[in-house]
Amino acid sequence: MKKYYLNLFNYNYWANRQLPTALKSAGNKIDSELKLISHIISTQDLWLKRLNSTSVFLMDIWETFPIQEIEILSNSSSANWQKFIKKQNRKNFENKLCVYKNSEGVEFTNLQVDIMQHVITHSNYHRGQINLLPHNSKLEPIKTDFISFRRGKN
Repeated sequence: MKKYYLNLFNYNYWANRQLPTALKSAGNKIDSELKLISHIISTQDLWLKRLNSTSVFLMDIWETFPIQEIEILSNSSSANWQKFIKKQNRKNFENKLCVYKNSEGVEFTNLQVDIMQHVITHSNYHRGQINLLPHNSKLEPIKTDFISFRRGKN
């Protein structure tokens, strides 16, 4: 199961890297896209802090970062997720619980693997939104789907 999640987070990192690369080459005004990419990375970090039982998260999950900073933050976030998954005990990986408070201060308990799956689906959701923006501007959609990742044998 750890290998499965390592692969998903490798895919997530690959997909997140496609966005700034494509947007830099587009040369258009990309404020909405940057806001969503920033949100993806910030939210990934928030969930990792929760999984690590860190209650302090100083970043606004809707803060918009410049494209160069997004690339740095994405690299860091991906490396931290990989470290987190690799250090998990194989025996209780699927059954480990995480107790955390949401942004309203309400406490929840979820399986660690459910949170990890949420991070992946949340990122996919917003990457889809990003793809609608260039598509509406007559730009080619950015390929960030899982099969494109696998075809590249990453």
